[in-house]
Formats: sequence, structure tokens, C-alpha cells
Amino acid sequence: MKVVGSFNNVSEELRNELIKQIKPGELARFQLLHGSFDPVLRREVFGAAKSIRLNDRIYDPYQKDSKGKVVGGYVDIGVPDTIRENRVEKCKKYWVESIANGIPGNGQFALMGGNVNEMEIYEFLCLSNGNKDNPHRDKSKLPQYEIVDVEQIRRTQEERDYKELAARIKLLSKQNPEKAAELSRLIPKNEEAVA
Repeated sequence: MKVVGSFNNVSEELRNELIKQIKPGELARFQLLHGSFDPVLRREVFGAAKSIRLNDRIYDPYQKDSKGKVVGGYVDIGVPDTIRENRVEKCKKYWVESIANGIPGNGQFALMGGNVNEMEIYEFLCLSNGNKDNPHRDKSKLPQYEIVDVEQIRRTQEERDYKELAARIKLLSKQNPEKAAELSRLIPKNEEAVA
């Protein structure tokens, strides 16, 4: 994010703690929170479009005083739209839109690494009070979104699938040992699985 005077003057420690680096072409995925439940779709929906203000005041626990002592402090952050006389006059808004007209959005959106405009927005979203995962966020405000860890979701689903399969095999081996033995022959051995 562009530093203008004290605007966006976030400590390097906080940046390193909250902003996970993403490579060019890599996607950072987000999920909006607090939509409304649609009984027909049986999921949370967010309407055709929802805006996220790209300015905030955050607490930076690593801010230093003039002597270099860590004292913590508040920092105004944002994605500047208008800068005049070394002062930010206006910040941008980010719009999360539904995939198709007439269909309520699911609140998911992604920002691409390597795209300068999207990287600025990504850094802001990581540092903002709207980020559910920011341990330093203002707890008096509801979080607006969370960062989705696709790899963690995949691992959790694999673990769930494994436990479900193990329980079914255990039940089958009690109910029908011959079928369980037949099924075990279908599972490849380590050497076969690699090939």
C-alpha cells in the first residue's frame, strides 16, 4: 500500500504478521460474512453486489515512539483514490459482485497476485478490522470477511472422507467379512499406488 505521510505507515512487524505473500498468478480467496439466509437456495446470500470501504483505522501493536521504543498506536490505512498536497482525500471502494445477473452472490471473491491494484486491496484487507483473522482487530466491530485457506479446506475434507471411509469399512468387516476381504484386495499396495 502506498504510504502518504502517516497514512498507511504500518510497522514492518505487523505487515509480516498479517500479510501472507502471494506469488504472481496465485489467488487469495475471501468469503464475506453476515449475509442473509435464502431458504430456497439453502445458503447464505449477499445480493447482487456488496461494497467494502477501503479505509480504516487499525491498532498496530508494534508502532514505535520517537526513541524507538515499542508503544503501539493507531494507524489510518486504506487504498488511496485521491491524494492532494501529501494528504489522502478519498479512498477507493471494492465491490463484490454476484457471478450472474439475477442470481444472489455467494460472497466469495479472489484477488490475483502480481496485479498491482488487486495487491493493494489484498494488503488492506489483511490489515483491516474487517478481517476476521486479524488478532489485533477492533472487537467492537463485526468482521466483514475471512481469508479462505483452500489448502486447509482440502486437508479437512480429506480427513473427513478418510474417517467416513474407515467407519464404513469397519462396519462392513463386522457385517460381511467376505466382502470386506474382497474390498481390501482392490486397494493398491504402496508400489502400485506410485506407478
